[in-house]
Amino acid sequence: MKIYGPVPSWRLGNSLGADIVEAPKSYCKICSFDCVYCQLGDTGLKTNKPEQYPVSEKELQILKNRIKATKPDYITFSGQGEPTFNLNLGYVAKRIKKMTKIPVAVLTNASFIKNDSVRQGLNQCDFVIAKIDAPSQELFEAINQPSPGIMLKDIIKSITKLKTKVAIQTLLFTYKNLTNADDKTIKQLIKIYKQINDVKPTTVFLGTAYRPTDLRGIISIKEQRLKEIAHKINYETGIEVIYYKKSEPLLIRRKPRPDELEREIITLLERRPCTEEEISTRFGKVNISLLLDELIKGNIIEKRRQNNRIYYFAKSRG
Repeated sequence: MKIYGPVPSWRLGNSLGADIVEAPKSYCKICSFDCVYCQLGDTGLKTNKPEQYPVSEKELQILKNRIKATKPDYITFSGQGEPTFNLNLGYVAKRIKKMTKIPVAVLTNASFIKNDSVRQGLNQCDFVIAKIDAPSQELFEAINQPSPGIMLKDIIKSITKLKTKVAIQTLLFTYKNLTNADDKTIKQLIKIYKQINDVKPTTVFLGTAYRPTDLRGIISIKEQRLKEIAHKINYETGIEVIYYKKSEPLLIRRKPRPDELEREIITLLERRPCTEEEISTRFGKVNISLLLDELIKGNIIEKRRQNNRIYYFAKSRG
C-alpha cells in the first residue's frame, strides 16, 4: 500500500490517498478499464480478476502517521490500480476505522460490484463513488474500453445492491466524434441516474477531463455547460448534483524533510498530475520550483499544458 497526498479533491476536500493495488513495474496503472481520458496514461495492465494483495502492519502505521500529520477530510482508496482488485479492501477499511473517525471513501469503476466479496468490502467504506460515463453498452465500450465480458447493465444493477452511501461519478468530455456531453446522451444518462436513485438514493458528481492525458485532443466541458447539465439532472430527478468548479486548493500545514518532500512529490505525481500550486499547498505552501526543475532535469517528471494550466506528472507513466 502506498500513501499519497492529501490531494485537493473537488468532491472530497483534502483527500488522503491509499493505493492498495499498485501497478507492476513498467506499467502506469492496473485496471479493468482503459478509459480514453485517463490521467495516468495509456501503458496500463488491463485485467478483470480481483485477488488478495497483502497490506502490512508497517504500511498501516505509515498511514496512521500521515493521518495524524495532515488531518484530511477523507481517506480515499484510489491510485494506480482499481481498488476493488484487492479483496482485502474491506479489511483495510475496518483497520482504518479503528485508527480514526475520518470517513473512508473509495473511487471505483464499479466493474466488480456484482462480486459478493467485493460488495462486502465496499460496504465497509463510508462512501462509494462509482463511475458511469455512458448510458449504452456501445458508448461504454468506446469511452471506458472495459475488459471482455464487463457489461454496463451489470454495473447499474450491482450499484443498487450496495448498503453504504453512494455517488455516481460521470466525467464528460469530447474527443473528435466521441462525446458523452450531447443532449441525447445526457437524456439517457438521466434515466440511469433515476433508475439507480429509485432503488438506492444517490448523489451525482459531474466532472470533466481537465487534467492532461496521453490522448491529445481531449476537450473538457466548460463550467457553464456543466452547470446547465447539473441543473437539468436535478430538475428532472430531484437528485443532488455536484459539478466540477475550478477552486483554490486547501492548505495542508506541515513541513516534511527535504528527502521526504521529494519522495512524496514523486509518489503523488505517479498517481495524479498536479499543478505547482496543488503540490505546494500539500506541504504548507513551501517553494518547490527548484525541486520540480531538478526532477525534470533528472528525467523523473514532466510538465504539460492543459486548459491554460501547467501540470506535472511522473515520467514513468509512459
